[in-house]
Amino acid sequence: MASVRFTEFKQNLATHFDTVLESRAPLLVTRQGKGSVIVLAEGEYESLQETLHLLSTPANADRLHEGLEQLGHRRILEKDPTAE
Repeated sequence: MASVRFTEFKQNLATHFDTVLESRAPLLVTRQGKGSVIVLAEGEYESLQETLHLLSTPANADRLHEGLEQLGHRRILEKDPTAE
């Protein structure tokens, strides 16, 4: 993960925001003797929240993992969208 000191971040705020938005990668902002902060594009944050929600129950997490395993082994079934 890229990092930048707070002073540099503050001096070039718009540039750093644009970089985070374009790259979709988080940016670690550090301060001497203080805690750090991660700047993250809103869409990436929302994606993380959705992933946490989907994995929050063991049963749902198991179904998702099983689906990913089936996809990895190309054991997928195509569903006819008109067959409802």
